[in-house]
Amino acid sequence: MDPTGARLLAARIKAGVSVGTRIELVSDGDGPSGLCAGDRGVVDDINERGLVRVIWDRGMVVDIDPDHTHFRPLAA
Repeated sequence: MDPTGARLLAARIKAGVSVGTRIELVSDGDGPSGLCAGDRGVVDDINERGLVRVIWDRGMVVDIDPDHTHFRPLAA
């Protein structure tokens, strides 16, 4: 595995979710994203920096940092 692949794998493990997982925010989002506790969406990508890109049910796509924005995976 090359270094980029290793960083990406580590970021995905740290995020605790995989692409395609439905999640729900437990706390309000950081900054001006407009996200609120209870918002739900589907994980679309996790980049090598550990940001989780989510397609939210309200129609927006927002990257969240799992170190600062608390969420939980939902049952499939």
